[in-house]
Amino acid sequence: MTMVIRVHEQKDLIEKVKLVFSNYTDLDIVMGELASLGFLRTGGNPDILALENTELELYIHINIDNNEKILNYEVLTFDDIKKSLE
Repeated sequence: MTMVIRVHEQKDLIEKVKLVFSNYTDLDIVMGELASLGFLRTGGNPDILALENTELELYIHINIDNNEKILNYEVLTFDDIKKSLE
């Protein structure tokens, strides 16, 4: 059974994620805010943090420097990821 993605909810969440990154620069605060939006850390390495919200099929990766300063981030839908792999 395939899940029906609620596109409007997905778009709303993407906007909320953008607000988090525009309002906060402290990594701990950003991670806490993202957790409150339903994102769980799924992996990464010392330079990249990976988080997912499986309910709304969104993925975030955050690039950080050696001092855990956020350099940039990207929000992708699972569909975006699937299309990029085809």
